[in-house]
Parts: sequence; structure tokens; C-alpha cells
Amino acid sequence: MSSLLSAELSATCNALGTFDKRTGKYLIDDYTLNTVKDLIRYLRRDGEDHEIRRHFGQTKVLQTDLIPMLIDHWENTELFDVTLRLLVNLTNPALLLYREEVPTERTDRHNYLLILLHLQNYKEEAFTKVETWNVFAKKLTKILEIDWSERDEDTGLIIERILILIRNVLHVPSDLDKERRPENDASVHDQVLWALNQSGILDIILYMSSENEKQYFMHILEIISHLLREQNPTSLADAALQRSTDEKLRDEQELLTIRMSENKQRLNKVKQFSTSRHSRFGGTYIVQNMKSISENEIICLKPLNKISNLDFSGGKKSNLVKPKNRRPAESGTIERRSAFAIRLFLKEFCIEFLNSVYNPLMHYVKDVLVRSKAQQNDESYYLWAVKFFMEFSRGHDFQVGLVSETMSVPMFHYVQQQMEKYYDMIRVEKKKFAVWVRRLHLALRAYKELLNTLLAMDKSTDPSVKESAKVLKSNIFYVLEYREFILTTCLSYDENKMPRSYLVDLVETVHLFLKMLEHYVKKTGLVVQKKVKRKAKSKKKKRAVEKSQPSRVEIPEWEELRAQLAVVLGAGVDECPPPFDAASDQTVDQQKETCMKNIQRLMREYKFEDAVGTLRAAREVWPEEGIFGASDIQQEEELEMLETIYGTDLGVEVPEVIEGNNQETTDEEEDEEEEEERSAAIVETDFDFNDFVQRFCSPKVVSACASLLYGYDKNLPHTNHCITKMLHRIAWDCKRPAMMFQASLFLVFQKILNNPMPQFKELEKFAIFILRKFTEVAQKNPKVFIELLFWTNSKDAIDIECGYDLYSDQKDRVGKGTWSEEQEEELRNLYMENQSNPQTDQDVIDWILENLIDQTRTRRSVIKKLKELGLIFRAPTKRSNKERQREKVSKEFSEEEDDMLRQLWEEFGDSTDPMLLIMGRMPRKRPKRSFVERMLELGIIQDKKQCRRKRQKGMKSNGEVKGDSDNDKSSDSSSSESSAHSDSDDDGSRPSSPVTMKPAKKTMKAKEVSKKKPLKKQIQLSANEIAKLLVSAVDDGLMEPLKWVAESLEEVALDQEAEGFDPTAEGIPVLPLSSDCVDAMENELFKKILMGIGIMPPSDEQEAYWRIPSSLHFETIRKRREIIIKAVNKELIIDPTVDETAIENVPEVSNDNTNAESSDDDDLFANLRKMRESNVENVKSASSTEVKRSQKRSRSVDSEESNSRGKLPRIEEEIVNGGDEGEDLLSFAKKTLQTELPDTEDFLSSLPKADSDDSEDEEQIVLPINRDKKRRRVIIDDDSD
Repeated sequence: MSSLLSAELSATCNALGTFDKRTGKYLIDDYTLNTVKDLIRYLRRDGEDHEIRRHFGQTKVLQTDLIPMLIDHWENTELFDVTLRLLVNLTNPALLLYREEVPTERTDRHNYLLILLHLQNYKEEAFTKVETWNVFAKKLTKILEIDWSERDEDTGLIIERILILIRNVLHVPSDLDKERRPENDASVHDQVLWALNQSGILDIILYMSSENEKQYFMHILEIISHLLREQNPTSLADAALQRSTDEKLRDEQELLTIRMSENKQRLNKVKQFSTSRHSRFGGTYIVQNMKSISENEIICLKPLNKISNLDFSGGKKSNLVKPKNRRPAESGTIERRSAFAIRLFLKEFCIEFLNSVYNPLMHYVKDVLVRSKAQQNDESYYLWAVKFFMEFSRGHDFQVGLVSETMSVPMFHYVQQQMEKYYDMIRVEKKKFAVWVRRLHLALRAYKELLNTLLAMDKSTDPSVKESAKVLKSNIFYVLEYREFILTTCLSYDENKMPRSYLVDLVETVHLFLKMLEHYVKKTGLVVQKKVKRKAKSKKKKRAVEKSQPSRVEIPEWEELRAQLAVVLGAGVDECPPPFDAASDQTVDQQKETCMKNIQRLMREYKFEDAVGTLRAAREVWPEEGIFGASDIQQEEELEMLETIYGTDLGVEVPEVIEGNNQETTDEEEDEEEEEERSAAIVETDFDFNDFVQRFCSPKVVSACASLLYGYDKNLPHTNHCITKMLHRIAWDCKRPAMMFQASLFLVFQKILNNPMPQFKELEKFAIFILRKFTEVAQKNPKVFIELLFWTNSKDAIDIECGYDLYSDQKDRVGKGTWSEEQEEELRNLYMENQSNPQTDQDVIDWILENLIDQTRTRRSVIKKLKELGLIFRAPTKRSNKERQREKVSKEFSEEEDDMLRQLWEEFGDSTDPMLLIMGRMPRKRPKRSFVERMLELGIIQDKKQCRRKRQKGMKSNGEVKGDSDNDKSSDSSSSESSAHSDSDDDGSRPSSPVTMKPAKKTMKAKEVSKKKPLKKQIQLSANEIAKLLVSAVDDGLMEPLKWVAESLEEVALDQEAEGFDPTAEGIPVLPLSSDCVDAMENELFKKILMGIGIMPPSDEQEAYWRIPSSLHFETIRKRREIIIKAVNKELIIDPTVDETAIENVPEVSNDNTNAESSDDDDLFANLRKMRESNVENVKSASSTEVKRSQKRSRSVDSEESNSRGKLPRIEEEIVNGGDEGEDLLSFAKKTLQTELPDTEDFLSSLPKADSDDSEDEEQIVLPINRDKKRRRVIIDDDSD
């Protein structure tokens, strides 16, 4: 501080006034008020070092000027108000000045300690006087005489400032080193309490706790918590004019313990100095025939009677002392016994507080806390009050009605909620955990007191109180969360953060909870909530209870129903409710389909009136499309429509009719293997107390109890009993004595047995029991001595007792997914044996599974473990390995092959597909490109176009043969499809076996599969375009999303390889988890890449994620993943000669999927419209015709022709426009209902691998692209199928 500022502050303090010693009055002048205001301005401009505040503390302006001036001139309202503001500012807690953190920096910590010292001086010199508090009592009395509704705002501020001043003074911590007051003596804090009591402040506080002063309840609760912080509620409740018998016995016991310890210390000193000289002056000795580290004899400093008494650890430290900065700060408050007079009036204050204001005040405070109207962390004072006053009520004269507000199930829930919050904050705020540990300790003490009060209620003689306790216990023990919380609290103890006092309260709380739970279970039994994973199986077929067996009814012919339906249509039916539900989760199309199925089901169940009514109701709801007929439909047309609905296979289940009583039940077809669904559910079950205690068998619990047991001689007898009982439950009840086999615990047992005392009799018995068990185990297991060095869990304890290879409890078995070292070695040997001796073509994984000792292993687990061991191979079969080892076909053609080419061209050169016939008759299989180039070299052909497949005459542009009958259409469409698949191109295809279209059986499963086949337009990109997109994505910083896509592809490939390839399965969604991946999903460039590599966007509004189609084979997925990895590693080579115009024409991916695919509903309704317009006989003849699938088109591309990619051949093919839907679209829908389309995998598998002439195999992908209503083939060289 500068000298100028110091002089200015001193002059300002001197200008306040003068104390007249003769009259004992403090004299002021007209400038005193302005001077006090100047002091407030100085404090307002104080810096972070608080030099002005420290200056005021050093000059003692509060003790010498402010307090005397306030005492003599308190009636001056304006001066009192300003002086009160200055006092509140000067007495602010030091922690608040430093943001509730004790500073660690040297200068700041020194300033903090100086401010704390000044506050202690204020408390001792100014606020221990009764005259000081008389002034505030008079002021409060004068203000409180005014009704609360008539007070102005300034008056309310004066009351609040006086309460804050009382809080600040009581908050100042005691200086124990300076005071050095014994118990039953008045400390500085006790003197302040005495002054408050004598001045009547405590009575005013009780008066202000009434209903009219609710706005001050939080201040009052905080003042009371500081008022009683050093008091023990039990000893305070026992305070009386004469000492009680228990107090006398307790004092005598403490005195006897102190005398016995002093006698032992005196005897030890006598033994130590019994000889004439100390041992260190007795000279040195050597031990003959025993060498030291050097070649000399070993040296000993005292004579030895036995060589076994030789000890070198005498100078070592016995215990490891943790540094102070690493010890957890003690969160428990210091409790001491105040002077007798102090305890008496505090007891009266607590009794009056309980009887008059406890319940309403605590109700209001909790409401404020729950509604978050109080300041942050004010719940600490609430939890303290719960603990203190409920314990005081138990100790004084227990009446549960006085504390009924805080004795309820919601109170247990609130305390548990606060403790969980504090646990979370301890984990989050790692550097500020001390304050949260202190709050956690307060909450734990409140929880412990709630249990103690509940136990006291259970022991009450009043039947109503006992019944209330029973209800509370049943609610607490019934709910799963309350039982699990006590276990979680016990296992969450951290010795590095939580002090020893917290552990003491924790062990006592757990002991109390288990004791009450055990007693309740034994006495009344307990049905509790329990979370289970239940296995829900598919429903069995419902059978009739009677002896008559249900019989399957055949679907009646339409002719049998036609007459009855005609009668119903002519007679008219009642109105049916509309089938449309606006609140349903189903879409409009799904509701239409459901309505159609209901109509068919009602007709099959002979409910003709309901069927006709439902049809007409649906027609009124959906008249625009004409699916259910027009509004002016004739009766004959309506009958034909019902016939169409009746004859269509909609997947409606056939009902069962039970003979004898005509009861109808539904028969649900189920698969051979039942489908199991696992879901977590809460069920009620009988509580098993032993199973609950078994969960406490944890090394954390044992080590925590052992750390408390180290100071057994300083613990209270009740604490030692709780520790012993907890360890006894683990060792005896749970049969885990081996968990106590620990060296540090044995040292404690040694101390207990060497110094037997009556109060430790229980510990002695337990120690003897554990040591006997240890000797029994040591005879069978010599390794138990090594186990002494480690804390053991429940499974290890069983191993120690029963053998390391024995699992006596099913819960202790190792999980199925784990592999021991022996099992890994066995797997490695089997793999090497199989690969070194390939005798059969049996699958490698199947062979390993057959020869494994553990027959419970699955195929997927074996493949996963092989990958971890680095034994993954290209394909999981020997046959694929043999194919790789085959010699590749030579590039050179032999003379015989040249001659055959000439002969075959002369024979088949004029056929429709000459290369198909020629390649099938050649002795060696080669790519089509190789045969074409060889024929060009030999001069057999002049142009590659001569080898293309020739178009047949009479073909329409859309691929259908002209004809009138449905049979011609269906038969010729097959040939048109084959011609479209193998249309003109430079590259041919290998001969593929023809695929016959099976008659469509429209089951529900087939419908699900058809829904999975979207009729979307695919994005077609060349390899060079995909490469450029990937390079652009890497340059734009999308490396992490690309890596995520590559990982997702690898996981899908691994799952598909393990479970088998199923192209009919659902696509696998890819879920972006990180923020980078989520942002990338909104990037148009990234979406183009996903579409280019085959990942499909959401198909409709019900899907939210992109999906990897199940039609992609795992080999294809892996090759596409390699392209992405090359791009990420910047190893991808871009061919600059390829046309780049396709990139600009790539459509943007949109989430609007309304027209993305046609569902079964559209096919069904289009079919119905077609059937209604066409002749019924033609429909029947068309439905009986089998549609043959066309041969699959495939082609291969030679990798050597990469230089000629600049000019890609195009095949133009007309596509159906959106406006040309008429008759062609309806016929297409009809054929969709009658035929089963080939899977996507069928088309992919038909694409052959290009066997290039080089040693490198390079496979080609053909992707169609839509541009200007034309279809282009683009050859992509991306190593995928």
C-alpha cells in the first residue's frame, strides 16, 4: 500500500469521532455520516489483494469506532443504516472474498490468513459484549412491532442486514491454537452465544420463525446451523442440572482408559532405562561366521541371546505417512462440550424450536429448495437441520409428531437424490471435490439419522407409531432403487477423496440398513421389485379346452359365396364406422391395406354384411383413387370388385373352427426355432437377504473396513461393532473367510491379541476365527501366503479355499466369450494344422468347431478370435484357397484355339449372340475381351461391333414384344428382359444359367422382402469420378467421417461372413455418433460418396439412417472399403483421361422419400384397378401363367483397356415417363403381384469377375446412370464386384 493511500485511510478513520473516557460516550460531529460513507466507497474500490480491508483490520476501526458509535447513536436512523452496511461488509467471510476457495499462492494465502485473523479479532473483541447485541435487539424489536404488511422496503433491508451480520459473526471459525480451551469451558464462540441469549436475539429469532416472516426462513436456518455447529445433539439433549448416570459412567470409562495408557507408557520407559547405560552406549558386537555385504563379519549394536533376534529394521519407519497435501480434508465439524450454562439455554432453545416452528419452517424451506428459489447449495443447511433436530428429538423425548415433516418416503428420496448429485459433482469437478465431499457427508449423516429415527419408531410402544414405521420400511425396502443405493454408496467410497469421518458414518449407516432389512425380512417377509431380463417366446398355437380337436377349414370357392353376397348387396346393409383413424401411427396407405385385408377376412368368416359395409365405408373415405370403387358403382361391378378382393392373396390368416362348440380361434404359424426377445422388466419376487449381502463381498468393502480397523483403539465401541459385523457377514454368512486373508489386516489382529481389553472382546473372537481358517487353508494350499499381499474378490476367495480350477458357484464361472491362454493355443494349432494339410474342401471354421474341445463356441466367436490372433485369411474355405493356388491361364492362344475360333465364328457368326455360343465351346475359359481381340488379330472379324448381341425384330423400345394376349406379353417379356440385360457393348458376358421365375406366393414374408427392394434411381459414377469425390472429401477435412464409413463397412462384412450371406435381410443402418460424422451427413459431397459406394439413403419417412444394403456381398464391401482407405491414406490414383461430366450430373440426395419406392399397397391397388377394368377370364388365365425369368446379364472388362476409358460406350434405353402411367403402369403392377422379382444379390452374383491376362485381378462394376431419360453404362474400376 502506498503511503499516500495509507495516510488518507488513517485520516478518514480519525475523522469518524472521538470516544470520551470520562463520560463513556462516543462523540460524533456533522461530518461523521459522510465519513462512514467514504469508508464504504474505499471498500468498494478495494483490489484483489484486499489491502484496504486489511488496513481497517490492522487499525481496529470496527472495535474502537464503529461499534461504540453504533451503541451510543443507534436511534439515528440514517447513521445506523450506513454503519450497519459497513459492518456487514467488514465481517464478510474470508472464503466469500476468495470465491469459496482457499488460495494456494503464497501471497494470496498470507492475505487470506490475515483477513481471517482480523475476523477472529472482531468476533472476540467486539461481538462478545452484550451491549453490542442489545442495540440490534432493540432495533429488531422496534421494527417487528410494525405489522409485516405495513413495512416499507428499507425496513425489510435493515432486518435482512442484521440477520446477515449475525450470520457473519457466527460463521467465523474458532482459533483452537490461540484459545486452548478445555471442554466444559466457555470458548469465544460460547461467549458470543451467551451474549446473543442475554440480549434476547435468540428469542427474536424464534419469534421470526413464525408464519408471517417466511421470507427470512433461509437466513434463520443458516444462523441456527452456525449457532449449534459445535454441539452434539445427543449430549445436548442429556444436559440437566445434575449429571446423568450414563454421563458419569462414560466419564469414568474415559478416565480409566487414559490411566491405563499412561501406566503402559511409564512401564515402557522403565524397561528402556532399566540398565545402567543406554543400549546405544553399550559398544558394538560382531556375529562370527556370518558375513555382511562386504567380506567382514556382520556388525550388531547390542548383545544377542539368540541369532533369531537379529533385526535390521529397527531404524525403519513402521508406517507410511501420507503427505498433508494428499490427505483428504476432514469434513466433519469439531464437536466439543460447551460450558454447562451454555448447554442449558441451547437445550431450551432446541426444545422450543422443535415444539413451535420445526415442521412449518422445514416445509417452507424444502419447497423453496425444490423450486430452486434459494441460493446455490443452500440445501446443506437443510440437511444439517434434519440430522441435528431429529437426533435431538430422539435423545430428549422422542415424539415423532414433532419431526413428521422430515420423516416420510419423499424425504428419503430427496436425500438420496442429493447424494447422487454430489457423487456426480465429485467426478466432474476433480479439482474442487473437497467442498462436494463435505456436502456429501452432510447428506449421508441426514440419511443415517432418518434410518435411526425409523428404528426408534419401530421400537416405540405406541401401536400407531409402530404401524407407521412398518409402512415406511415396506416402502423403502420394496423399491429397488432404495436398496441398490446403499450398496452403491458403499462401493463408491474413495479413500483419496473422502475423509475417515465420512467412512465411519458410512459403515454405521450400512450396518443400520442391513440390520433393519434383515429383521424385517425375518419377521414379516418381503416382496420386492427386481429388474430381470425376461425371455419372451413366440406364442404357441391356441388349443381348445374340450376334447374335440380343431380342424383346418379350406377356403370356400367364390361360387359358394357369390349368391349370398349378391343378396346382401341387393338388400342393403347398416352403416359401418369409417376405417380411417387420424390419430393412428399407420400411414394412409397402410390403413388402406389393413382395410382391404379386413374385407377379405370378413368374407372368409361368412360375415357378408360387415364386409360390404366396410367396403362402402372405405369408398366414402377414399373416393378419389377409385380403389374401393366409384361413388356411382353398379351392383354387378361391386360384386366383381369383391370377387377380386376375395381371390387376391393378401396374407390373411385362415381361421380355425373348433368342432363341437363352433368356437373360432386364430392359429399363428410359428417357425421351427422360436424367436426369443429379451427385454428388461421389473417384476415382484420374494426377497433373498443372503443374495443381497453376497453383493457386499467386494475388496472395496473389506479394504474400507480394514482401514477403519487400523485405528480400532481410537474408534467408538459402536463403530468397532459395525466394522466387525460387516466383516462377519462376509466371512461367515457369505462363506468368504479367505477375503480376510490380508497381511495388513493380520497386523491389526496381532495388535488386538497382544493387548487384550474388555471393550475389544468381539474383535478378539473374530480375529481368532479368521486365523484358524487361515491355518486350515494353509495346510491344503501353500500359495495362500502369497495371497496375503493382495485384496481378493469373491471368486478369488473360493479359489483360495477350494482350488484354483474349481467353480463351486455358477455365478463365479468365466463368461462364454472369454478365451484362456490354453484355448487360444488350441485354436492356433488347429488353424495351422488345417492350413498345412488341406485334404478336403470342408469349411475351415466348421472343421475347427468340430475339433475344438469347447463345443459351445460359435462361428462368429471363432472368426473374431482368429482375427485377434492375426490368423485371418481371405476366404474361410479351403476351396477358395485352392482356387487361388491354381495356375492362371496363359495369355497366348494355341494353334488349336485359333482354329476353333475360326470354325466357331463361321458356324455361329450370324446368330443373335455369337460370343455366348463361342465362349461356351472353347476349351479354356477366358474373358470375352480376350477372344474378341484375338479374332481381330487373326482377321476373323473387322470390328468389335460384329461380336455384339443383335436386336430381335419386333421389339418395342421399352423391351416388350408386340402382342395382344396376356400370355404373349408374359412370355415375350422374358426374352425382352434378357435382351435388355445383355444389350450391345464392347464387352460380352460369360454364359449364365437361365433363371426361371417362380409362381408368386404372396406371403407376409415375401411382402416384407419386396418392400426392402426400392425402385430408386441409383447414382452411377465412374471409378475416376468416385476417386475425385474421395480426394475432394479428404481435402475438405472429411477424413474422420470416411474412416467411420470404412469401419462400418468392415463390421458389416465381418458379421455377414460369420452369419452367412442373406440378400433378403434388412439393410444395416450406419449410425453417426461423433459430431464430425453427424455434420458430414449433412454435407452434399459426403452424401454423393455414400451413394457412389452403394450406401442407400432412408427409403421413407419412417427411416432415419442411411443403410448398407444386405444385397452387397462381404467381399464387395471389403473391396469398397479398401478404396476409401486408399483415399484416406492419399494413395488413390486418378486417371485424368476419363470424362468428368458425370460428376456435375449427380443428383443431390434428398430426404423426401415419398416417391422413392412403390410399396405393396400401390401394387395391390393398381392390380385392383386393372382387374376391375379387364375381363375376369383374362385375369384368371393371366394369373395361371408362369413367368420365366430371363437369363442374367453379365459382362467383364479387361483391366488393360484402362487407356481407352475416355470414350465410354453408351446404351440408350427408353424409360417410362411419369405421365405415361396409363395401361403400362397397371400391367406392371399386375405382373408384380403375380411374379417374384429376383433379389439384388442375384444380379450382383451374375456379374462375372474379369480374369485379366495379367497376374493382377481387377474386377469391374457396372452402375447404371440416368441422364436425359437415357441409361448409360459406366465402367468403374474400384476392385468391387
